[in-house]
Amino acid sequence: MREIIKGWQEFWAEFFRIKHRHGIKGIKEWDKKLVTHIINALALEKGSKIIDLACGGGDQALEFARRGMSVIGIDIAKVLVDYGNEVAKGENLPVKLIQGDMRETKFTNEFDACVILSGSFGFFEDDDNIKVLQVIEKALKRGGKFYIHGPNPLKKMREEWKGWDEVDGGYVLMRSNYDPKTGKIVDGFFYFTNSGELVNFMPRPEDKGFSVETKVYTLNEMIRLIETANLKFTSAYGSTELPLEEYRITSNSMVVVGEKP
Repeated sequence: MREIIKGWQEFWAEFFRIKHRHGIKGIKEWDKKLVTHIINALALEKGSKIIDLACGGGDQALEFARRGMSVIGIDIAKVLVDYGNEVAKGENLPVKLIQGDMRETKFTNEFDACVILSGSFGFFEDDDNIKVLQVIEKALKRGGKFYIHGPNPLKKMREEWKGWDEVDGGYVLMRSNYDPKTGKIVDGFFYFTNSGELVNFMPRPEDKGFSVETKVYTLNEMIRLIETANLKFTSAYGSTELPLEEYRITSNSMVVVGEKP
């Protein structure tokens, strides 16, 4: 079997966030439910202006726009930004995706809400994760709200996961486990093509801002980071389903909600 090494920008971003993601059964309905949950949790209205950090291909950003909101999305992968902008153009939606590093995004007092979804908070060390929260604080209007969605860290710390899917002329093997020494979830993935090639991941210089290691924080730790960035924690939920469900240690998700005082 011939092994090929590819980075996030050149292969894996499109493979995972478009080809693989869009092949997941029920994913469009999940996106709709997630956006509905966010709208209820943040009390958003038509006309709200949202910034979506680490937006991927913009699936949720596009759904917000279909409901009468305008969205700016930030992602490091050009292929994902191009994809989302093309869909937005085709549907005439008020969505603009921008290629960039979410730590270096510069907006001031502009947005009613900020979202970071699907475990995309924690790509960096503590100081840089605080920088992301400071970006949120600066970008939000006074009274603007934020929504950070990820897995329940207390469950992720106790479980190791692996699985595979058939996708795009081959099979992808994925695994995820918690490293107690670093406090990070470490993800691995391999793609075996039907023609006998193994595509492996190795970060490239242009992949700055993406990581296969994600720092997970308990709710208490998240609240402290939020307060360090001069933001205010208001609520934590344990799922993305309605009615709003208070976060518990047995919850599947941890959704952290707050605002700019």
